[in-house]
Amino acid sequence: MFRTLSVVLAVSAATLIAGCASPQSSWRKEGVAAEGARSALSECKYQVGLNKVAEDKQKELITNCMEGKGFRWR
Repeated sequence: MFRTLSVVLAVSAATLIAGCASPQSSWRKEGVAAEGARSALSECKYQVGLNKVAEDKQKELITNCMEGKGFRWR
């Protein structure tokens, strides 16, 4: 039983470490820092919110807005 517990803990720790080491997806554009991407995303969210778009369409419109600004989800 102790051996099984040790294996489970080792696999769990390895999975956790691998997950933390993986690069996370985010909006990216060549030559633009993370702060610029956050500002562009905030602007897109604000514009969509001003237009009182139905919730089921908001994500699509935000994506279109970001892609229109030259950002890509990576």
